[in-house]
Amino acid sequence: MADEIIHKGIPASPGISIGKAYLYTRSTFEVDTEYLKSGEIEKDLDEFKKALELSKKELIKIREYSQEKIGKKNTLIFDAQIEILNDRFFIASIENRVQNEKRTSSFIFDQEMKKLGEVLLSVQDEYLKERVNDINDVRNRVMRNMKKEKIVSKVEEYSIVISHELTPADTILFSKRKVQGYATDKGGTTSHAAIVSRALRVPAVVGMKDISKSIVSGELIIIDGFNGLIITNPSENTLSDYKIKFAELKIYEKELNEVIDLPSETADKKAVELTANIEFDEEIDFIVNTGHCGIGLYRTEHLFLEAGEFPSEERQIEEYSHIADMTYPNKVTIRTYDIGGDKLTPRSEKEDNPFLGWRGIRICLDRVDIFKEQLSALLIASSKKNVRILLPMISSLIEVIKAKEILKEVMEDLDKQNIHYDKNIEVGIMIEVPSAYFIADELAKEVDFFSIGTNDLIQYILAVDRGNEYISGLYQEFHPAVIRAIKSIAESAHKNNIKISVCGEMASDPLATAVLIGLGIDELSVSPSVFSEIKRNIRKLNFEEAKVLCDDIIKLTKEIDIRTKVSEFYEEKIMVGIKY
Repeated sequence: MADEIIHKGIPASPGISIGKAYLYTRSTFEVDTEYLKSGEIEKDLDEFKKALELSKKELIKIREYSQEKIGKKNTLIFDAQIEILNDRFFIASIENRVQNEKRTSSFIFDQEMKKLGEVLLSVQDEYLKERVNDINDVRNRVMRNMKKEKIVSKVEEYSIVISHELTPADTILFSKRKVQGYATDKGGTTSHAAIVSRALRVPAVVGMKDISKSIVSGELIIIDGFNGLIITNPSENTLSDYKIKFAELKIYEKELNEVIDLPSETADKKAVELTANIEFDEEIDFIVNTGHCGIGLYRTEHLFLEAGEFPSEERQIEEYSHIADMTYPNKVTIRTYDIGGDKLTPRSEKEDNPFLGWRGIRICLDRVDIFKEQLSALLIASSKKNVRILLPMISSLIEVIKAKEILKEVMEDLDKQNIHYDKNIEVGIMIEVPSAYFIADELAKEVDFFSIGTNDLIQYILAVDRGNEYISGLYQEFHPAVIRAIKSIAESAHKNNIKISVCGEMASDPLATAVLIGLGIDELSVSPSVFSEIKRNIRKLNFEEAKVLCDDIIKLTKEIDIRTKVSEFYEEKIMVGIKY
């Protein structure tokens, strides 16, 4: 018998399954690059229109099935794709180019879809970058219908699907066959295929590089969506262990369901505020119907992409007011624009290093007109006194002072118009740049709260690009420098009597819960998908023990030693009796 092999990827949807692999290969469609003769243009455009209509019908059917299977909020994935095909200006521009350039509609359509993808790739936000896959899905669907090929959606029942890449449509359609898991070479945790997998409660592992070349259909495999593993040729011992883990998982899931409505407090009654990170208005369903909590981070960048430019003040008022109303009486912390990159901003110059460039508060202070409109919209939406303003990418005290001066000017303008707003609205800053960490004490005197953006803070402290696969292993949330930075920032906040939260991915890591609370973090703003798990961890935790843990790890000098110590604490104190 062949040796057991463990393949590592990125955990995208929690769960464990044991079953037979099914290798799914998606069709690729070549673009017709030939020039058209004058008499061929009308026929080509007619075929293009038919392909568009057929693609829309397919997506509408998938949307209806999706709504039945995973709820209305998840059908928005397909609404966005349908909207592309319904965009009259977009389609008209393609038709005009076909007529003027005498190139095939497939060639022009392919070019225009690539342009849309390039805009999204220029964004800093991983969630928005992943939308490129949705663009490609629309492109491939239309191209397939132009080639008059049938849609393939059948896989082996009860199988674990292995593929180079999956679309959200693939994921939802395959669920008809009671698929037990998904693993892909490409993709991230914010891809829509991963989001659909989580909604279906099916384990998924993504970013596995070449898993589709390492597995053949029919072989027995284990998928571990918690640890991001695919195990091929599992030994008898491994199979036995995972069967036990599967049984324990059912007990654990029952615990998660029971904890959702209980207070967010440690076993020794230390209150820890638990809020959610929200990207889009549609995700508010979780806040209202499940979490019953506030929003620790509401990102506003999607408004820019929706409009293709900075949105009007009226559009922003509508958005922010709706969010505040839906969240009330709980608070909503809304971050001002954190965008950058030459394709996403009004500037045409290419930035060599957009992560260190014109983004966040730098854009706001440079384009005061845009900043004032956003601040005005936020203030008008604050009439119920549950809105807070969060300023991103702060690197100096002068940026905070200037931003507050602009806010004061906007308030004075609203006063002249007799417009009601929260005159005591809280203003906080993201601590995500090393310089802000070093002057945290001075910054704390000027603001009402801190929010640590661990994603960027870790990247900047360690000089590691998470997207670079050659050095991504150096991105370490338990690096001694990171632990000491968080502790120091928390101390500066409390010294000045302000609260501090963490809204980066570290807050959503169950292993990090005890560390963050022990370091003095008052609030964790997490992904809705792990909300119950983090709340359970908080309730299992003893605050005094977490402080002792942090006193111990702050003295350690190696990441591996800190991680080992934290893992032992996690298993002994939080996951006692649960071995998965």
